[in-house]
Order: sequence, then structure tokens, then C-alpha cells
Amino acid sequence: MIPRRSLRTQLIFWNVFALAILLVGLGLIIRYTVIATMISSVDRELDTRTRGGPGPPPGERRGGPRNGDGPFHPPPGERPPDNHPQNGYSPDNQPQGDGFPYHPPPQRPFGFGRRPFAQNANDPYRPQHFNSQGQTTEPSGTQGQHKLLDPKAFQLALRQGEPVFATVTEEGEALRLLYKPTPPRPPFDGVIQALYPMTEINRAIFGLNRALLILVPVALLCAGAGGAALTDQVLRRVRQLAQSAANIGASNFSERLPVLGRDEFSSLAETFNGMLGRLETAFQQQKRLVEQQRRFTADASHELKTPLTIIKGNASLSLAGDTDEAGYRQSLQEIDIAANTMSQLVQDLLLLARSDGGQLGGGRIDLPMREVLELALARVARDTTTPKVRLVIPEEGLRVIGNETELVRLFRNLIDNAIRHTPPNGTITIDARHSGNDAVVTVTDTGVGIAPEHLPHLGERFYRIDDARSRPTGGTGLGLSICRGIVEAHGGTITFQSKVGEGTTVRVTLPTGLSDS
Repeated sequence: MIPRRSLRTQLIFWNVFALAILLVGLGLIIRYTVIATMISSVDRELDTRTRGGPGPPPGERRGGPRNGDGPFHPPPGERPPDNHPQNGYSPDNQPQGDGFPYHPPPQRPFGFGRRPFAQNANDPYRPQHFNSQGQTTEPSGTQGQHKLLDPKAFQLALRQGEPVFATVTEEGEALRLLYKPTPPRPPFDGVIQALYPMTEINRAIFGLNRALLILVPVALLCAGAGGAALTDQVLRRVRQLAQSAANIGASNFSERLPVLGRDEFSSLAETFNGMLGRLETAFQQQKRLVEQQRRFTADASHELKTPLTIIKGNASLSLAGDTDEAGYRQSLQEIDIAANTMSQLVQDLLLLARSDGGQLGGGRIDLPMREVLELALARVARDTTTPKVRLVIPEEGLRVIGNETELVRLFRNLIDNAIRHTPPNGTITIDARHSGNDAVVTVTDTGVGIAPEHLPHLGERFYRIDDARSRPTGGTGLGLSICRGIVEAHGGTITFQSKVGEGTTVRVTLPTGLSDS
């Protein structure tokens, strides 16, 4: 069995994992950016230091000889230096007016660029000039590197005519190199080698790496602690909902989950409360159905017990042998009546079972309403003691779509019920007419009427209003239940209106077209 991992643990783990990926990625980006910035700064420094170049070896000048070799002639377009005799300079000249002697600027070789390179003979990292054969042109007595530190970069710079950067390690020290061909335009007669020590740069990079290695775990620990606190805060709502849900059972479906705030958890609680409401409604309906089923079983047993008792008693009395022919006839008549009652009850129960199974309303055809009502009226037992029945159909073309047998049974039950509870001098009116897309049939009697408290229960199985409506005048109590089942199967409605002492009106609405129900 796979052990379950709590949601809290999963949230903390994934939060810390995602943050670790983010911090590592940001650390690598920062490290790369800082190192690239430092190297770029060193490269710019090397480029700045070599813009003038060290120039030709001492004693040689572009534009003419010096030191007794002849007068200095600057290249075309260039101005002689301020300390040149052509500009009137003389060591004996002294400025007038401020009392201080004039010190001329130091002699520096005049390179190929506009900005002369500051020569410092004591700087071991000063740029060095090498000819095309890789030999230094610097005097042997000066400090600095007098050898090529990266011959490949030297040859590449000389061949491509572009500056080339490289990094080498010389005597345990990392150096950044720049090889820049001279002069700036071909043909190139040499290369300037400039170097920069990377000791401080590497020390700074090491410090950056150490800071990142320290900060990332600390940040992850802080994130884990903060994530645990936030997760507990969020999951506290979940625990509250779980505890409230655990307290809800079949006996207290009316309880609801607490709705706090306006976030996803409150929406979840509202959804669960809606579901609990639907479950409560379904549970109450199921409870009513179970109660109806229990009452139905008890009533059906009682209804069947009575005719069975009659049959059993009369049969036992006849078999005793002390009964004459008239007694036998009387017993047989009572047995026949009881058997008819049982047969009618069984048929009603079978019809209700079909209604519960959704088997009513099938085989529908186009029927004239007058024909349906006349057939129902013809099947009602009537004699001289029954009240007068009036059939009113102002529209001869009134038709419905339905099952003929079931509709005849529907109206026969309603008419029979009205006759049973209307005095002989009363009147029963059957009215049928159009109402929009429906056919409306009302059965109105002038009987004893029904009390208001009984109207909501009309149509319940085996429901009887009082003893006056029990057998032999009240039937089995299934007639109106059958009527309701037939009407609902045809997509119609049935309603009851009554006043005690004035009569009862039953209103049946049936669609005149095919129904989807």
C-alpha cells in the first residue's frame, strides 16, 4: 500500500523546490553577468591603455631622426610638441609673472594614435611591442614581459588585423591579454601585447561564489519556514471544513459548512452547501417514498385481507354442511363480490406499478375528446338513484393525443368518484374546451365537498378522507392515485377545488399535441 503524503508536505516541498530552481537560475545569471561585466571592464581598460601604443623603439621617430640624426619632422597634419624648438621652446626660457620656474612635460614617445600611451619603465604590466617575428622591440633593461605569452593569439591578431583577447596563466598568476596589431592600418609591422593581472578579479569572483553558496541555502530555509507557516494558515480553513463535514450525518442534513471570506475555499463551501441542500431534498423525498411504500404495503394488505376473510368465512360456512340452497347461494354471492373487489384491487395495483415504472402514456393516437368522454360515461354504473350527468363540449373538433384506454380509465374514475359522493338530486357537469394549446376538462359535482386540509393529500394511495368514504361507498382509495399517474404520464396536470357542502371541481389539462414526457 502506497503511503499517503499530506497536502501540507507536498505544498512545502514543491514551493521550496520551485524556489530553489528560481534561486539557482538567478544566481547563475547574476554570476555570469557580474563576471562578464568585470571581464568587459578589464578588456576596456586594456584597450584604453593601448590606444597610443608604445611606438617604435627609443631613438626612432616616425617622421624623422632625433638626437643628432637631424631635425624632427612630424607627420603631415600633426603639430610638433610644445617643447619642440620649432614652437620656440628653450630650457632657458622662464615664465614671467608668477615667480615659479617652468617645468616642461616629460619626454614621451609619439605613438601612432591621437592619445599617447603613458610609458612607465617600472610598470611590469605595461604594454610591450613585438615585431611581426614575435621579437620584442623594448630595451632589455626595461621591466615587464619580454616574451609572447600567447603565440596563437599573437598570430591571430597579426593575421586578422583585429584586437584579440585571451586569458593565460603565467607562473601561477592568471593574466588577461590583449594583442593589438600596429599600426592601426595595414600593412602591420608588429603587435602590442598588453596584460592585466586577474588576481583581484578572481578574488572578487570567489567572494561572489561564496556569497551565492551561502545565501541560496539560507533563502531556501527561510522559504521552507515561511511556506510551512503560510500552508498551515491556508490549510486551517480546510481542516475547519473537514471537521464541519464530518459532523454532518443522516440525522442532521440541515447543517451547513461555514462560509468565511470570499476566496476559493468559501466558493468550495458554498458548493458543498448546495450539494448538501440537494442531498437533503433527495433524502426527504426518499424518506417520504419509503413511508408511502410502507403505508402502501400495510393498506394493500388490509384491503386484500378483508375480501379474503369474506371468501374464507363463506367457504368454511358452506363446507360445514348445515346450509340450505338459499344459504349456499348467499355465500357464493358474497364470495363473488369479494373476488371482484380483490380483482379490481389487483388491477389497480398493477396499474400503479406500471405508473411507477414509467410504462403509462405509451401508444398515443389522435383522439376526439367527445368520444373519450362518452366511452368513460358509458362504463360508469348508473341507475335511477344516480345524479344527473351533463356533458358540455362547445367545440366539436376538440382532440387530444393520448392512450385511449388510459384516458377512458382516467375520466371513468373521476365521474364514478363524483357520482359516488353526489346526492341523487344533485348534478354532475363535464365540460371540455380549448385553452391555448391544451384541452381542459372539468368534472364538477354538487356533492358534500371536501375540507381544505384534505385537498393536498388527494391522489395519495389508499388515502381516505373519512369513514363516510370508505368501503362500500369509498372504494379502495387508489382511484385518484391512478388518475394522477395517467395525467402525469400524458404530460398534463390535475387540480382539485372544493368547498364543504357545495361540491368539488376536478380540473384536468392535457396537451393537444405530442408530448415529450
